[in-house]
Amino acid sequence: MKELRQQWENHEFAPCYLFYGEETYLVKLYEKLLTQAMIPKDALAMNYDMFEEKRATAAVLMDALETMPFLSERRLVVIRRSGFFQKGARKEEGEKLIEYIKNLPESTCALFVEEKVEKNNRLYKAVQSTGKVMEFKRPTEKELIHWIRKQCKSAKLTVSDSVVQLFLQTVEKDMESIEGELQKLMAYKEGGGTVLAEDIAQICTPSLEAKVFDLVRMVVEEKPEKALALYRNLLMLKESPYMVLSLISRQFRLILESKLLSDIGKSNQEIAEVLEVRDFAVREYIRQAKRFPTYVWRQSMEDCLQVDVDIKSGIMGEEIAVELLLMKYSRKQKAAY
Repeated sequence: MKELRQQWENHEFAPCYLFYGEETYLVKLYEKLLTQAMIPKDALAMNYDMFEEKRATAAVLMDALETMPFLSERRLVVIRRSGFFQKGARKEEGEKLIEYIKNLPESTCALFVEEKVEKNNRLYKAVQSTGKVMEFKRPTEKELIHWIRKQCKSAKLTVSDSVVQLFLQTVEKDMESIEGELQKLMAYKEGGGTVLAEDIAQICTPSLEAKVFDLVRMVVEEKPEKALALYRNLLMLKESPYMVLSLISRQFRLILESKLLSDIGKSNQEIAEVLEVRDFAVREYIRQAKRFPTYVWRQSMEDCLQVDVDIKSGIMGEEIAVELLLMKYSRKQKAAY
């Protein structure tokens, strides 16, 4: 990515680009950087076109790409969520651009922005051979910690790795949310100083996933009163009991999978990559896994499924069904399993 930014600073641009991936924050950031580098601000209105979804037809795009720039060396045509790079009806429309992409006018750049792509797609291969394809993956925990510390340093703030991990454990996991919560934190600590755990508790908005993470921790630590208090607080905040059940089930599954992978010798980092979670989460899952034998964690998955069936069939109401599940796994009498 550094190489790409350096090229843009030197006004070196590919004829076309394809940006895709799960980290929408980075996709938006690099789209913005490309636009700023390519087109002067006062010429943007005349040299920037954007087409989304079904508005992006081959005929319309070729017409836009043929238009000459005005008071600028280049024009930029952005095509978002076209569906050209996946199976379906839109794929055929995209294939009409394959030969055209290979001979784009030098004065125009095409930028495709997609959520998902298929790498054996013919248009994908055409863009790859003619221009540049960039996949924006979620940063690793190490990369995020480095980025957050760098942002804090620019605001004259110091922050320990443990506090950064607490911050990441608290907020939503996408970078757009992380950046927003970090801005709140830096505004609160305006003037410099040290970011403390108390600051995160006071300023940052915990994600539902983080709240359920704490809820499951209370269950595993056999603290039924605290577990029920957290659950009822979620209900007061109008969270769906069924959604809470879904996240509890996910947590139980991740605990079990972390344990099984650890038992066969996988490192925490390897487990994090396989399960697509942060390293700090794996450490907590493995710690929690030690509280119950493996057969209990397997049984927990079956019980979650049974609660789901009971709710959908009307045998039990959502609130009480989830509450009974929490009571079962937070009580101290393990022999009952």
